[in-house]
Amino acid sequence: MADFTVQLTQSVIYSIGDTHSRGREILDFCQKLETRAAEQGEHAAFVQLGDLCDGFALPEDSSIDSLKYKIRCLLSSLDKKNAIHQDVPLIHWKKYEDRRDGEVVGQGTLADILDHGEWNEIVALYEALNSCETLGGYSQKQKSDPDHFYVLSGNHDADLLRGRCRYGRQQKHLLLGLLGFRPDEVREHMLHGTPDVMLRHPWLAWMNTRPHIALSQDTAYMHGGPTRDIGVRLQREGFQGFQTWIEDIDQARTRGWDDPAFEEHASFLSPDGAANDWIRDDGESLRDFCRASQLSYIAVGHSPFLDFPKDMMLDLSHPPYRALFNTPAQLPPDGKLIKHDTDLKRSGELWACRHEVGTPVWTGICGADMTESPLRMGGNTP
Repeated sequence: MADFTVQLTQSVIYSIGDTHSRGREILDFCQKLETRAAEQGEHAAFVQLGDLCDGFALPEDSSIDSLKYKIRCLLSSLDKKNAIHQDVPLIHWKKYEDRRDGEVVGQGTLADILDHGEWNEIVALYEALNSCETLGGYSQKQKSDPDHFYVLSGNHDADLLRGRCRYGRQQKHLLLGLLGFRPDEVREHMLHGTPDVMLRHPWLAWMNTRPHIALSQDTAYMHGGPTRDIGVRLQREGFQGFQTWIEDIDQARTRGWDDPAFEEHASFLSPDGAANDWIRDDGESLRDFCRASQLSYIAVGHSPFLDFPKDMMLDLSHPPYRALFNTPAQLPPDGKLIKHDTDLKRSGELWACRHEVGTPVWTGICGADMTESPLRMGGNTP
């Protein structure tokens, strides 16, 4: 088995979608799931499908005073373990209006941001601290339970390690400062990418070693899903092609996150570019992947929008849509695609999927009340 692929031998798999800085909630949820599994005598594994950083979910009271209070609570909790002090130097980065781009507008201490920061910067600091807490909590949990708790790589994780970031740049400037990197090191990484420097930090070094894929007897768990090109390749090459693809992406990791195997919007980490709309080709790419891998299901995170046609303009506040964004599902073709992302980065709902390996049984467990029900059957929503 390749270094970055995990073989799951457990008979029951609990899987959870993208975290986006809500690690404390998920770890608490996992503790409840583990207790539940032990009470039922299950031989279980727990798989999280990546994207640990770049959260955008705010608490119900997101006034600047409330956020500052929550930041101080986070600092108090983190300071006991990681010595994040209010005099740590941080870069001030400001996003241009209505664009992803922005610029460095200075630097100061964490205390400066708390005292004088605008609302957007306070939000970014709050989310950066949540990302910090998530990295610390997940790495500690996985290292203490390596045979049952697995964390996969996501495209936002690759984005942070690669540098020259597309996403959450304001948060990432602050996160790297909170992790102890000097402002000049942060600036250099965000401009040019310096992964070797970043890997000095044990949490980032841990993130860099997360596997791509977890394989059970009947399911491939991964962050994004196969691209159309992968489907075409596997249609031609079959099981040998699947094994070769696993080996190829394993080798790509030795070349670094800039390798084309991990290209944004064009790889199995984020297969949502114009040429890779793999769930809209009547399911053939997915069927080809399943036939070649000799597996029955593909379980993915990455997108809460898999129920909807690509490029559809969506009102995220529309209740019927939110109900679909916020819940896991079995999607076409034939219920083989298991959608996990429940939009946690926009204050979505916490769910886990439970699968009895070797059977067609998939259920969803609601994090709010621990109720279990068959997965929603969805897809092709107009």
